[in-house]
Amino acid sequence: MKKTLAAWFSVIALCLLLAACGARDGTATSSHAERGKPRISVDSMAVMLRRAPAANAAIGPDGRLRIDDIELPLPQAQRTQLQQLFMHLQMQRQRTLETAPPDPTMRSVGFASTPEISALQRAVLRDIAPLRPYQESFGNLQAERR
Repeated sequence: MKKTLAAWFSVIALCLLLAACGARDGTATSSHAERGKPRISVDSMAVMLRRAPAANAAIGPDGRLRIDDIELPLPQAQRTQLQQLFMHLQMQRQRTLETAPPDPTMRSVGFASTPEISALQRAVLRDIAPLRPYQESFGNLQAERR
């Protein structure tokens, strides 16, 4: 009897502990949903294009394109387009972070496209076929704080 009572007490205590770990206001669920949205994350060293279930695509400062960590060979003209896109996204990221309020959780900050970014986006999606599945990502630009 004592063992059964102790077992039930343990199960109830475990359930209470697990319930206490979850967010009360649904923030964990909403942040998970936010991470799943197509987006472009711009940090100091790379531009990441994300769109589930497609693999992540990364544009480096030199215009190199990697999809799922595999570098795609591109003609110099297309690499130049990607390099310019990288540069404009970096400049807009910097402007955004300069005016954004501090955030101890280091969450990313959304930012708006510029006419230059929009023009480069259209050119890149037109000229570089492997990036076409990421078109929706351009609607959600995020400046990473790192």
